[in-house]
Amino acid sequence: MQLAVRAVELSKQYSVYRKPADRLIEFVMRRPRHSVFSALEAVTFEVEKGETIGIVGQNGAGKSTLLKLLCGIAQPTSGMLETHGTISSILELGTGFHPEFTGRDNAALNAAILGLSPAEIRRRLPDILEFSELGTFLDRPVKTYSSGMYMRLAFSVAVNVDPDILVIDEALAVGDGHFQKKCMDKIRQFQEQGKTILFCSHALYYVTQICRRTLWLDRGSLVQYGPSVDVVHDYETFLLLRDRERPAAEIAEAERPVSPVRIREVVVCDGNGEPRDRFDRGEDVQIRLRIEADNPRQPIHVLVGVNRSADDLQCFAVGTHSDGLSPSSGKRDYEVTVRLLELPLTRGEYDVFAFVGDENAMAVFDRRELHPGFSVTGERFEVGVMEVKHDWQLEPAATVVAGAVRR
Repeated sequence: MQLAVRAVELSKQYSVYRKPADRLIEFVMRRPRHSVFSALEAVTFEVEKGETIGIVGQNGAGKSTLLKLLCGIAQPTSGMLETHGTISSILELGTGFHPEFTGRDNAALNAAILGLSPAEIRRRLPDILEFSELGTFLDRPVKTYSSGMYMRLAFSVAVNVDPDILVIDEALAVGDGHFQKKCMDKIRQFQEQGKTILFCSHALYYVTQICRRTLWLDRGSLVQYGPSVDVVHDYETFLLLRDRERPAAEIAEAERPVSPVRIREVVVCDGNGEPRDRFDRGEDVQIRLRIEADNPRQPIHVLVGVNRSADDLQCFAVGTHSDGLSPSSGKRDYEVTVRLLELPLTRGEYDVFAFVGDENAMAVFDRRELHPGFSVTGERFEVGVMEVKHDWQLEPAATVVAGAVRR
C-alpha cells in the first residue's frame, strides 16, 4: 500500500493576544500575555495513493487548518505530517491572486508558484484559460471578479497543472450549476487517472458520491474516519440533534399516573418474533406491546408510530381504530402485536411510540416511547425516509409534423 498522506498526532496551536501591544510586552517582560487556541489537536490518519477523501465538520472544526498544513501554508505545532507527490490546492477564494493583476497574469503566476517551468506555463496556459470560460474577463484585474469568477480561475489553474494530490476546500460552493458539473467531471477524470484528492465540503451529497472515505473533525479533534456513507450519516445525525433537546428519561413506573389501562412494555422484534433492534430495509418488523387493564373487558384503541430519531420527523403511524378493530382479550394482562410488512424505511435510526386509548380513540390511557427503537442499515446514501417501489421507462418524444403525430 502506497501512502499519499500520513499524519500522526498532528496539532496546530495559535497564540491569541487581547491587544497588539501585548505581543511586545510579552517579548520585553518575558511573561505570557496570550492564551492558546488549539485549532487542531492530535489528529492521526492516512490517505492511500489514488484515494479520494472527504473532510466534513462544522465551521471552526479545523478543516481549513488541516488543509493549510497539508499544503505547507502553515506549519504544525507538534506531530508529524508526510505528503508524497506534488500538491495543488484550491483554498480560500482569492488566495495567491494579486488583485491588480489580470486573470491571465494571475493564472501564469499561480502556475509558477505551483512549480511549473516557464516552458510548461506557456504550454498549459491556453488549457487553463479555456477551462475557466472567463472570456474577456481574463484581461481584467481580478479585483473586479465575483466570487464565482475567482473560483473558476482558481479551479482551472489547480486542475491543469497535473498535480499528484489535489486539495479542494469548499470550492464548489460558489459558481453556477454548469461550471460545478464541469468541475465534478474533472474530479471524476482525476480519480480515473489514479490521483489523490482531499475534498472538504458542506455539500454532503457530493462527499458521499465521490469520496471513498471521510474524515470528520469537530473542535479540532478527529471524531470519525471511515467509509463515507457511515461517517456522513453519523455527522448528519449529529447536526440534527445538536439543537434539539432530547426528551427526559422515561418516567419511572412509580411516578406514572394511575390509568385504567397501562402499557407495561414495548418490544421491537423481527418477523419471527425475536427481539431485535437492527434491520435491513424491506424486512418485516413487529412491535409488541404488553398491556395491563383494570377491567379485562375494556375495549381499547392502540396506535403505533415511527419517527426519525435525528429530527423527530413522523414517518408513519398505524392504529386499530382506523383499521376497524377494537381489541380486548378478556384478561387483565395481554399482548398486542402489529406487523410492519416489508418496512421501506431508508438507512437511519428510528424512534417508536405507542398509545393506548379507549375504543373511540378519544381518550388516551397511556403512552410509551423507545429512543431509539431500531435502526435500518444500508450500503449507500439516500434522500428521504423511505424507498418507493418504482420503475423507469424511456421512450422517444412525440413530434408533430404537418398536423400528424409521428414517433
